[in-house]
Amino acid sequence: MNQHDQAAGLRQWAQQRVAQPTLMLFGSAKEAALAEQTLERWHRQGQRWVGDPACWQVRAVDNYRSDLPERWGVWIDSDLDAFRRTFTTLRRLREQGGPVQVLALHAGFAQQGLLNNLREAVQRYLGVRLLLITETHT
Repeated sequence: MNQHDQAAGLRQWAQQRVAQPTLMLFGSAKEAALAEQTLERWHRQGQRWVGDPACWQVRAVDNYRSDLPERWGVWIDSDLDAFRRTFTTLRRLREQGGPVQVLALHAGFAQQGLLNNLREAVQRYLGVRLLLITETHT
């Protein structure tokens, strides 16, 4: 997948208009708090699509339901088991009829390695587009 396709998917995902944008996070309440910090970091890095990070409502859920808002994300840790855990989470999400576009939220590590490998694997085996944000590392 090239950068243009990735950017187009992210714009489409972010442009879903609601009064208070809601991100459904397939994960725990602790991970939802980490996701809020990630939105704040992206905003500071100049990701304009985030808007005011304080306006976002991040809701942790453990099952997909079609009556929930359409923006979905997944928290990705950087430990040795992160690939398996995230892939399994996204597989469960798809088995429940979940979304085909999911935002990857993480603590700010580079895309090389884990994130790119996950993006390729979930696209190939699950038909899920894992949306990655290019981080500015200083």
